[in-house]
Amino acid sequence: MAHEMSGEELRRYREQRGMNQQALVGWLNERLNRRYDRAKISRWETGAERIPQIVAGALKTATEPVGIPAAAAVRAAPVVFCAANQKGGVAKTTTCVNVAWLLAQSGRRVLLIDCDPQANATVHLGVDPHERELAKGTLTHALKASRPMREFMTPVCDGAFDLLPSSISLAATDRELLRQPNGTLILRAKIAQLAGQYDFVVLDCPPHLGELTVSVLNAADQLLIPTQTEMLSMMGIPQLFETIAGVRELVNPRLQILGILPTMYSPRRLQDETVMKELRELAAAEQLHLFSPVKRAADYSKSVMAGRPGLAYNPNSAGAESYREIADALLALAGEEMRHGA
Repeated sequence: MAHEMSGEELRRYREQRGMNQQALVGWLNERLNRRYDRAKISRWETGAERIPQIVAGALKTATEPVGIPAAAAVRAAPVVFCAANQKGGVAKTTTCVNVAWLLAQSGRRVLLIDCDPQANATVHLGVDPHERELAKGTLTHALKASRPMREFMTPVCDGAFDLLPSSISLAATDRELLRQPNGTLILRAKIAQLAGQYDFVVLDCPPHLGELTVSVLNAADQLLIPTQTEMLSMMGIPQLFETIAGVRELVNPRLQILGILPTMYSPRRLQDETVMKELRELAAAEQLHLFSPVKRAADYSKSVMAGRPGLAYNPNSAGAESYREIADALLALAGEEMRHGA
C-alpha cells in the first residue's frame, strides 16, 4: 500500500520550495487537470481531510523545482512590517489585516502576528482568542515555549495567510518582558526562526508604548504610523519618533519609517482638513511619505462580523487604494533587498 502523505509533510514540501498555498494550487491544477483551491490545501495541511493519493504521488515524483527557481530555497529572512501609534482607535488593526491580505494576494507567504492583548486582529479574522488560549496556541505561549514558532500558527481566510493569535493573557507578558534580561528581544529571536518560511511578517501593536510595542519595534524592518485625522492621534507621533530613535541607536538600526497613514478621514469636516494640513507639514519636515488618507467606510466594521479583511469583503472599499499603496511599497522594498542580497 502506498504511503499516505501527512498534512505536515505537505506543508514542509511546499515551504521547502518557497511556495505559498496559492502557488501549490496552481501547480497541482495544471499538472493534474483539477480545480483545487486554497481552502482544500489548508484542509489537507491541517489534517481536516486526507490528501488524495494522486496528489501525494504527483508531489513525491516531481523532480524539478516547483513554482519558484531553486535559488529561492535560500532561507531568506522575511520583511517584518508593523503599524504603531500610542493612541488607540486609529485603525492599526484594520491596516495590518488588509495589508497582510493584499501581500498574500500577490502570491507572497504572509504571517500576521497579533501583538495586542485585546486580540482585535484575532477576532477580526474569525478566530476565538479564548479557544486558542485554552489550546496554548497564542503569542503568549509562543514567546515562552521552546517549541518551533511554526506550531502556533493558524491559517485564516481559507489559507490565504497565517495568523499567530493573541489573547488577554498577553497583558501579563508585557510586565514579564520588563523583568527579563533582554526581554524585549525575545520576539525578534522568535521571528528569526521563520527565515525561509514567510516572505512577510506583519505585526499588529498594542495602543501604547509599553514593552510589547518596544519588542515589536526591536523586531521590525518597516514601521507605518496610522493616525486618525484628529488632534489627539497626532499628539503621540513626536513621542513615537523619540522611541524609534532610541531603538535604532541601541538595538535595531534596520528600523525604517515607511510613512504616515491618515485614517478615518472625512473631507467635509473642518477638523480633518486642518489635521491633514499639519500632517503634510510634519511629513515634509521629517522627510516621510504621507500615504493617501483612508476615508470612513462601513465595509471595514462589517467585515469583522464576516471574519475577513475589509478588502476581501469588498475589494473596492474606501481606502482600498491607500492599502494597496502600502502593500506595493513593501513589495518594492522586498524586491530591493533580494537584488542587493540583504
